[in-house]
Amino acid sequence: MKELLYIFRKKSDIDMIFEQTYEILSKEFEMFQNVRKTLRETNKSESEIDINKEDKKINKFQMESRRKIFTDLALSGAGDLNAGLILMCIITDVERIGDYFKNIVELAKDHPKKLKGGDVEDIVQKIEKRMIKIFKLTIESFKVKDEDKARGAMNLHSKITRDIDNLLHKLLRNKIGGLNAGEAIALTLYLRFLKRITSHLTNIASSVVNPLERIGYSE
Repeated sequence: MKELLYIFRKKSDIDMIFEQTYEILSKEFEMFQNVRKTLRETNKSESEIDINKEDKKINKFQMESRRKIFTDLALSGAGDLNAGLILMCIITDVERIGDYFKNIVELAKDHPKKLKGGDVEDIVQKIEKRMIKIFKLTIESFKVKDEDKARGAMNLHSKITRDIDNLLHKLLRNKIGGLNAGEAIALTLYLRFLKRITSHLTNIASSVVNPLERIGYSE
C-alpha cells in the first residue's frame, strides 16, 4: 500500500520540468546582468559566468524535457496535453534567450572597450532598467501564475520595443552623436539582442494569461 500511495503522490515529469524551467529562468536573469555588465561597464571581453557552459546546460535541458514531456503525454493521455504543449513553447523561449547571451558575449569580444550610448546613453540605461524589471516580472508571474505581473511584463515589452525601435531608426540615419562607427554598430547589435530577449520573455509571460494558440500575443 505504501508503494502504491507513493506512485499516486509523486510529481509528474511535467511538474518537475516546470520547477526546473523556473530555476533556469532565474539563472538566466543572473546571466543577463553579467553579460550586460561585461559589455557596458568593463573593458573586459570575458564575463564572470561561463555563458557557453551554461548555454550547453540549457540546450541539454531542452532536449531532455522534450523527451520527458512526450513520454508523460503518451502515458497520461489528453489530460496533460495542454500543459505539456505550453511548457514546450516556454522551454523553446528559454533556450533562445540563452543564445542571445552568447551573442552579447561575442559582441563584447569584438568590442572589448566599455560600450557607451553617446548622446542617448540615458535612454539606453532606461531600456536596461526596464529589461531588469521585465525579467523579474516574468519570473515571478511564471512561478506563481500571477496574471497581474504577467500583464505588467507584457506592457513593459511594448515600451522597451518602442524605445529600441526609435533608437535604431536614429542609428540607421546617423542621427546620434558621440559615437564612432564601431560604437554605433555595436550599440545597434546590442539593442537588437535586447529586443529579441524581451520578445521571448513576453512569450513566457503571455503563457500565464493566454491560451496555447495566443502565446506571444496580446490578450
